[in-house]
Amino acid sequence: LKVLFVFLIQLVSAIKRCSMIDKSVFSFTRYGVTLEPLKEGQAEMVRHWRNTPRIRELMLDTDLITEEQQRSWFQKVWSDPKQIYFLIYFRAQPIGVASLVNIDTDQATAEPGMYIYDEKYQGNILPFSAAFALNDIAFEILKLTCLHGKIFESNKASLRFHSACGYQETGIVDTLRTLHLRQENYLPARQKLTRFMRF
Repeated sequence: LKVLFVFLIQLVSAIKRCSMIDKSVFSFTRYGVTLEPLKEGQAEMVRHWRNTPRIRELMLDTDLITEEQQRSWFQKVWSDPKQIYFLIYFRAQPIGVASLVNIDTDQATAEPGMYIYDEKYQGNILPFSAAFALNDIAFEILKLTCLHGKIFESNKASLRFHSACGYQETGIVDTLRTLHLRQENYLPARQKLTRFMRF
């Protein structure tokens, strides 16, 4: 009976975590940016962003995405509680995409992703705003304990960015560096950089 009780508690906890974000109405504003789940009418815009060479070349999968593939992908993502894709808004304008995928409520982990499409917002403090908002959703709302990432070893700018966010490198797999972020490493990194955010 004790084992059954523990299992039921864990099951209820997992269900609560997955239901904390209603993709139809969720909105999260912090650090001058707003993250809202990607809607069907926005998927085609995001496909064009994703197929842009400067964005596509940084992805693990660099294939061009067709309209049909995008429609199929969106339907799968929308109905899957283990994947959440967000549009990043700055001053009410969409500027990029952030995501949490492979959300594991048992292990309290996920894999984050993000890119800023609008070039005028790259290379400044704004990408940190978006990353911190995504991390806060993961740690505060979904109650995750660790985020896992993979970055091409040649992408030095991304490696520096993740290091500044508090990520720790854990190894190398082929041409990819593996990293993880725990809240105890994230919070000091966030505190160090948020003092420069004036939005």
